[in-house]
Amino acid sequence: MASVPDGDLRVRNERWLMIGIGAYAVIVVALMVGGGLEIHPDVLAVAFLLVAVLLGRTWLFLRDWVPFVAIFLAYELMRGIADDAGFPVHMHDVIAAERFISFGHLPTQVLQDWLAPTGRVGAAAIVATILYMLHFALPVITGFLLWLWRRPLYYEFVAAFIVLSFAGFVTFLLLPVAPPWWAAWKGALNGPDKLPVIHYLKPDAFAAIAHFLGYPNGEQLSSYIFYGVNPNGVAAFPSLHAGYPFLSFLVLRQAFGRIGWLALLYAAAVWWAVVFTGDHWVVDVLGGIAYATAAFFGTRLLLGRLHARRQAVLPADEVGRTPS
Repeated sequence: MASVPDGDLRVRNERWLMIGIGAYAVIVVALMVGGGLEIHPDVLAVAFLLVAVLLGRTWLFLRDWVPFVAIFLAYELMRGIADDAGFPVHMHDVIAAERFISFGHLPTQVLQDWLAPTGRVGAAAIVATILYMLHFALPVITGFLLWLWRRPLYYEFVAAFIVLSFAGFVTFLLLPVAPPWWAAWKGALNGPDKLPVIHYLKPDAFAAIAHFLGYPNGEQLSSYIFYGVNPNGVAAFPSLHAGYPFLSFLVLRQAFGRIGWLALLYAAAVWWAVVFTGDHWVVDVLGGIAYATAAFFGTRLLLGRLHARRQAVLPADEVGRTPS
């Protein structure tokens, strides 16, 4: 029997390990939702700590992940204060921009007229709501895959993730934007019959999912979503629901090649979901993509320059030293 080259065997083992960890992540997230655990980065980090222990990387995992989780929790706690700064909420100008880029239409209205014409929750709304619920899991899984196999890219990803999050926070603070459901609630999206032309599908979808999972009501289920930590009702632009998965795509494409394109399919599904349910405008989605792109390439450029400068300084440090 012909022996398998060591390099091919290593690649094959890494591939199966990646598949196994991906399946483990899916099971963990499903158990969180079904069992009533909050989808927090700290809870997900504890779940991945088990893998790190099995791989003998416990201390390295704690060193690399605790600061990331702490910083992101601090961001989430701050995020909800942005709507208390007193800046005017942008609504009519955003509706005008949405119609401009969509040739006079509102994409949320078009999608709902097609997939939820009566405003009642169907399969499409439930799928969209699940995608909304789980959007935060992908960046954490991305970080863990990078941490295992492409650790230098893990540090770049975390830096870009933090830059994206805090750039979003500053925008939420200075430029509060009403999402479609908020504009409809305020009467800015009424049709000729004086009724809103769009519906906020997520609350009823939460209720349907909660009933299926055995929760008393949809509000209890929605409280298990990470973004319930400190919500902000007028933080539509940029859409971090669009930005986070696109950032994951950019780094996964760089790290793992063609398989990274799968993350773009997931990102596109999330973009559809947040527009369809009335959580975001297409303008917000485009903003999230732009912010993620700027954070990714900007961070890479800055870290690359810092690394080059450090490498340029190292030889000077060795001048005059006698070899030991």
